[in-house]
Amino acid sequence: MNKLIASIMCAVLGLFFSISSHADRMVVLKGHAILLATDDHLTVLPDSPNTALSCSFDTETGTFFPAASPIIQIPVPGAMDVKVVGNHAYVATSNFENSAAATDYFKYDISACIPEGPFTPYRAHVNLTSGELVIPCVEVAGAEYNVVMNQRGNSMNWEVQFINTGCY
Repeated sequence: MNKLIASIMCAVLGLFFSISSHADRMVVLKGHAILLATDDHLTVLPDSPNTALSCSFDTETGTFFPAASPIIQIPVPGAMDVKVVGNHAYVATSNFENSAAATDYFKYDISACIPEGPFTPYRAHVNLTSGELVIPCVEVAGAEYNVVMNQRGNSMNWEVQFINTGCY
């Protein structure tokens, strides 16, 4: 009897975790933009909280154009996934119409959101000669900091010398 209950519990937990993993938000990082499909929207965010997007969205024409905006949120009913191929974002949708599942997709040209030039993410820098390690962005309990650490002797142990709020 105990084995039966344990088997059923394992099956129920497996089903629960399987369903919850499919409900995760779908995120794509492209250039300096983060694209997120969830809650009936396509949301476009900058890759850094200290910068703006290089694009905006015209709701009348349904197109992205070069401009600066802090965040873009486009209503896409049933948005559940986003993929980027080249300069196009494809947002998959799933809705129930007349008691039947209906799937579709929306295509957006996001070239205005992907500026020319190399993508340079935050990078830690180390100078082993002087024994200094600079970490430009660390998130701790929801707050962002930049940190400078010094090497302790000739070991690979480091100690914090300077902490400042914000990323750079």
